[in-house]
Amino acid sequence: MERPTKNQVRKGPMKPGQNGKNYFPIELASATFHATLGNSKVGNKVGCYNIAIEYTCMHDCDCYKSGKCYACQGCYNFQSNQQKYTENFKYYMENDAATLAGNITEYIVKNNLSLFRYFTCGDIPGRKFMETMVKVALDNPSVKFWAYTKKYHIVNRWIDENGKLPENLVIIFSHWLNDDGTYYPMENPHNMPTSEFIPLGKEELTKTVTHICPCSDPNVKATCATCDHHCYNLKPGESMALLEHSTQRTKERDRAIKAAHEKL
Repeated sequence: MERPTKNQVRKGPMKPGQNGKNYFPIELASATFHATLGNSKVGNKVGCYNIAIEYTCMHDCDCYKSGKCYACQGCYNFQSNQQKYTENFKYYMENDAATLAGNITEYIVKNNLSLFRYFTCGDIPGRKFMETMVKVALDNPSVKFWAYTKKYHIVNRWIDENGKLPENLVIIFSHWLNDDGTYYPMENPHNMPTSEFIPLGKEELTKTVTHICPCSDPNVKATCATCDHHCYNLKPGESMALLEHSTQRTKERDRAIKAAHEKL
């Protein structure tokens, strides 16, 4: 069968996911590997690799069900981006860990990168990708890699069977506060670094963490491209608070803060 062109594939219909957000169905014909450079927020010289949330994220977590996750909003919903994220998942399903690792390493070398982030959209799809991340880190010791995850069981099992992760691979266990005030259950026997999502109005919860992300703080003018990158270097037992930001209600707050400052 003749392979469809990219334009032909992109004409395929998107479908609503379990959280109401649109995604491409897995029957998508194209299976191309896509890594990208970051943006003005993450940093233009940071490599990124994303996979569709519909196939990788924990569907029983409030961040997915409610659509509050940042990967459910903004540019992540663009059809062209959803196309790439779905192609990445299909490519993952069709190739082995060594092939995936080779693709990522080739992209890193080609773009002379020193920083690489997994999953600004999506999560670890399975054991094979865990093996991919470890191999890429070992093959590129001068590059710093990091990822947030709720697939705790995949990381815990890998460490149980293989020991410590490479020092240049930082995997942060994402601890999500649900709407009912409970946390998404997290097993962390290896004392992995954690991140805490702090909803607007719950800022007192930052007292329990070791760092606060300056990029999410409305009183600090910083982006991931300009801060000192605590998240890249979190150590076991350390935690990063991510204040709610870039949502409608925080944008309204930020406008009020800006207006107050302009009156000074």
